[in-house]
Amino acid sequence: MSNSKYQLRCISCGHITDNFSVWFDQNQLCPKCGSKHSEIEYHTDYSSLSELLKEKNPKSFWHYFDYLPLYNRDNIISCEEGSIPLERWLFFEDYAKQHCHIDCNIYIYRNDLNGGTNTFKDIAASMAASLFKENNINQYCIASTGNTATAYGKYLSLAGVNAAIFMPVDSEKTSQSEIASYGQQVYCVDGDYARAKQVAADYAKKFEILISSGNIDPIRIESKRTMVFEWLRMLGKMPDVYIQAISGGTGPLAIDKAIRELSPHLSDIHLPKMLMIQTNKCNPMVQAWEKAKAQNFPDGYEKDYPILDNPQTEISILATGNPATYPLIAKLVRKSKGNFISVEEEKTIDVARLIAYEKKIHIGPASAVCVLGLIKAIQTGEIKDGQTVLVNIGEGIKRAPNFLQRLGYNIKQVPSIENCRIPDMNQAKKELWEGMVGD
Repeated sequence: MSNSKYQLRCISCGHITDNFSVWFDQNQLCPKCGSKHSEIEYHTDYSSLSELLKEKNPKSFWHYFDYLPLYNRDNIISCEEGSIPLERWLFFEDYAKQHCHIDCNIYIYRNDLNGGTNTFKDIAASMAASLFKENNINQYCIASTGNTATAYGKYLSLAGVNAAIFMPVDSEKTSQSEIASYGQQVYCVDGDYARAKQVAADYAKKFEILISSGNIDPIRIESKRTMVFEWLRMLGKMPDVYIQAISGGTGPLAIDKAIRELSPHLSDIHLPKMLMIQTNKCNPMVQAWEKAKAQNFPDGYEKDYPILDNPQTEISILATGNPATYPLIAKLVRKSKGNFISVEEEKTIDVARLIAYEKKIHIGPASAVCVLGLIKAIQTGEIKDGQTVLVNIGEGIKRAPNFLQRLGYNIKQVPSIENCRIPDMNQAKKELWEGMVGD
């Protein structure tokens, strides 16, 4: 296999690995220093990227094949993911202008529009399945609370790859059943996500099977960095502010990687101000950041973070109590002059109801956390006049059917016609907004 397209460089010692075939043979480790963290470097000519950015309707992120670490297009496993429109949500712009006197543009990147499993994990799963097919990998294992498990379960089955998927026993039963229906093996582990990861690691070691290396996995980074390509294609520039709910943090790492990669070739490309949102029921990154900020970011601040055992959040995909990527994410957030923000998990139902009313769509609970972060950022002045804001929401309601059942707010049981009243949608709208942000 030619190694002229790309190579992997170890972040710790600089060792070069020729391609993914060798990387997999090395058990996804640097043979020189043992680090799991390597980045892709491309030898491709970037002069043709500008033409790709002119395309109106690409079918998937594989539109950027020349800048992805796959050699043969015949190995692509795709369900048309990664090319999703940006939606401008004017009702939040109106709120910012009328209540906070901020004139800004707000765009929503809706990963529930991805064609695979309607989550932000579809891009990485497509990349993984394609690479495994190209390199004759037929066994893989992964630990997940839901979205990653579901996406990898589907895409790897399309590639003919057997997956052992380890999930906390209290993860969504519908997700467990969906994955198993593809023919993949689901192991429900007694304990939390951290315990599921440990059992998955033991399984990989015992049977000598490849395992996901988490948020720094070059498969995940390379696929997700194409978000930046898409934003440049649709906006013609980078947003000024970037908002997402954070559990592990592949998104910010991928954005930073893309900007470092593209800066020598494209003008006026910059790291947006990063606002990372966590639920108050599981916010170790927020706690670490607030402590560091209060101490004026002393040397080594990024290595000082709490570990929360068995987080009490009901949003399983945000239940990362041991934020091992915090040292990397914290540096990026500080570099971007951004912030970590905690929001009240109790308000996720209300904000999801508001979005259902205003946009007639249903967002999942992690996406609701992200939107709550947007509202709080507007209220606290994190967003300024004239800025373009991009909100990356993760999953739709399909991933959380129990959440959908809780969204109804104007359902009344009546014994007869005497108990019925003519409905007023405008009053419902008023009550929703008051419940979310006050009068």
